[in-house]
Parts: sequence; structure tokens; C-alpha cells
Amino acid sequence: MHSTLKTLVLISLGVATAQAFAGPDWDVINRARTAAQHPGATSSTSASQAAMLARCDEMMKQMDSQSTGSGSQKGASESK
Repeated sequence: MHSTLKTLVLISLGVATAQAFAGPDWDVINRARTAAQHPGATSSTSASQAAMLARCDEMMKQMDSQSTGSGSQKGASESK
């Protein structure tokens, strides 16, 4: 049991050491930098977010007009 535990600890330390010496993945870093410099690449995402925000605003306006149309600013539990 003791030797199995030592083996597992040594293997995990070896894997962690190998990953530390491997260094950063420069390809991923450079792709992220170019994506940050060209914001037009994410325009489809921002357009869909803008559409979703517009729909949310419309729904909130409808809810506000329904709550103010009732004549009372208090909720059902407060009006009793």
C-alpha cells in the first residue's frame, strides 16, 4: 500500500513538472491577441446580444405599463 502511494505521488509530481517545463502555448496566445485587435470578428455575437437586449427592454416597458396602469403602486400583498 505504501509503495503504491509513493508511486502515485511520484507520477503526479512528474506530470506536474513536465507541464511546468512545457511553457505557454504561444499559438493560442497569438490567436487571442489577433482576435482582440480585430473586434469585427465577434460582430455576430454582439448583434445577437443587442437584439436580445432590445427584446428585454420591450418586455420591461410592457411590464412597467401594466403595473402603472392598475392605478396603485403597491403590490397585491401590500394593498390589503
